[in-house]
Amino acid sequence: MRPPYPRVLIICEGEKTEPLYLDDIRISNRIPTTHIVIAHGGVTEPRQIVDFAEREFKARRTFDYVFAVFDRDQHLTYLSALDRAVALDGTLRNDEGKLIPFKAIPSVPCFEIWLLLHFEDVHAFWHRAEVYQRVRGYIPGYEKGSRGVYALTEASLAQASQRAERLRERFNARTGDDPISDVDILVSLLRSIRRL
Repeated sequence: MRPPYPRVLIICEGEKTEPLYLDDIRISNRIPTTHIVIAHGGVTEPRQIVDFAEREFKARRTFDYVFAVFDRDQHLTYLSALDRAVALDGTLRNDEGKLIPFKAIPSVPCFEIWLLLHFEDVHAFWHRAEVYQRVRGYIPGYEKGSRGVYALTEASLAQASQRAERLRERFNARTGDDPISDVDILVSLLRSIRRL
């Protein structure tokens, strides 16, 4: 019999930054890697991330949720990735015959907008270089791929999540130039899973 908590597949665009951050949440909740799989697909375009997540799910079908995590940056397949994730949502069946949520987790312009939301409100689009600079003002020495970022920001998660929700109410991820982060949706699910 499998554990009562959900099995989650997360495919990230980033090789280190997003996987390390999300894995820190998994570790803090003491969930085995057999139930939360966080991987880099070896591809960088958002549509490739979504397609890789679909292939990984279909190869095993042992998941209750699938997430494709990617940035807007200057990617040409950003909109195609959002559309494909919507098309897949609720259409794939897992090994228990259940239809599973398949969600894109976009960040515009980049993942670091999520980190910035822990410290300040965002009201307009900034280039990723500006976002990095602002994050470094709050997390001195921050670099992509840094370990321990989750621990440094965890105390402000509730505020960051509220700010991310307000951005979704005000802006649209599809424009590609509105500040957006859906990372809070994934973080909320991961934090709700606790090893029994």
